[in-house]
Amino acid sequence: MSSNLHKILIVDDRPENLYSLESMLAEEGREILKANSGEEALRIAFKEDLSLILLDVQMPEMDGFEVAHMLKSTIRTRKTPIIFVTAISKERKYLLKGLDEGAMDYLFKPLDIDITRAKVNTLLQFYNQQKELEKKNAELAIFNDDKNYFIGVASHDLRNPLGNILMLAEFIEQEAWNNLSEEHRSYLSVIISSFRNMIEMLNNLLDVTKIESGHFDLLIQEVKIVDLIQQIIGENITSADKKNITLEFSLADDLPNIKLDVTQIKQVLNNLVSNAIKYSHAYKGIEIVAEIKDNDMIISVIDQGQGIPEIEQANIFLPFNKSSVRGTAGEKSTGLGLTIVKKVVESHGGKIWLLSEVGNGSTFSFSLPLKGIPVQESN
Repeated sequence: MSSNLHKILIVDDRPENLYSLESMLAEEGREILKANSGEEALRIAFKEDLSLILLDVQMPEMDGFEVAHMLKSTIRTRKTPIIFVTAISKERKYLLKGLDEGAMDYLFKPLDIDITRAKVNTLLQFYNQQKELEKKNAELAIFNDDKNYFIGVASHDLRNPLGNILMLAEFIEQEAWNNLSEEHRSYLSVIISSFRNMIEMLNNLLDVTKIESGHFDLLIQEVKIVDLIQQIIGENITSADKKNITLEFSLADDLPNIKLDVTQIKQVLNNLVSNAIKYSHAYKGIEIVAEIKDNDMIISVIDQGQGIPEIEQANIFLPFNKSSVRGTAGEKSTGLGLTIVKKVVESHGGKIWLLSEVGNGSTFSFSLPLKGIPVQESN
């Protein structure tokens, strides 16, 4: 049989109706399969690769609504288009019931030949497009896996020699700084800064590829969020002090312990806090707030910085996206930090969002479910 052959299943408990539909639809490139009951229709559907099902509503023992429900509840047949064929009146409640059960259209008896053929042709075209899209998605998935593998290997292999160069440059800075001219000191500072940025980008690329490739396992443990936030403040206080920026936190009373991956959520908070410091002017404040809303813990990092233009906010979490806002002390950005933040939060079953206004600062908030991390289903 040709791979382009369309198998169409027609289901009706009356033989004359089956014959009539078959005569309307039969043409080259199609195989018409017939079933005179819901049970027989399900046996055929679970065995054959069907392009379309025309399903009578009123049948004894198992009606069309029940059959459609079972078809849409089964992985093999859930995407197969269904047209209900019925003599039931066009009352709204019947139409909605059929659509709720997964039908894509209705044909009303007595059937109009031209309308019947037109609707069938349209849904067969839809089926072809759906299959082509699935094929393209499969090809893209393979391409994406290859891309992630290449980037992961390249990033890993580059990180070690770059790290060695940075280590030697920092050694020269420590041991020979006083013996260097102002010009050479400037060159050395640029070298060290550039290599630190490159290593940060490589580390971020490794994180992104690890998450996207599925090799991203969470080590879940129960923690006190106040302890975690205090650690974050301690790790960022030096950078904040250099710009005379205050770091504070405000926690709701009686916050419960929460289950999360400590390393990954610390990475999220460190990224958000370090960004707030990076884009804030001196003598401003940054506050970390934790509270309970519904069944989630909401953690926000609030700064009094420059704010992000509204036109840029929709893309702020996309890979390699960089805002037009610049670090107030010349700090650089890889454009990957917020992408990693979003992926980590979502892997915990949470969401992240931004509220920002130019000149009035930004608030990055993310939620973590108190009920625990949802199980990730494989595709």
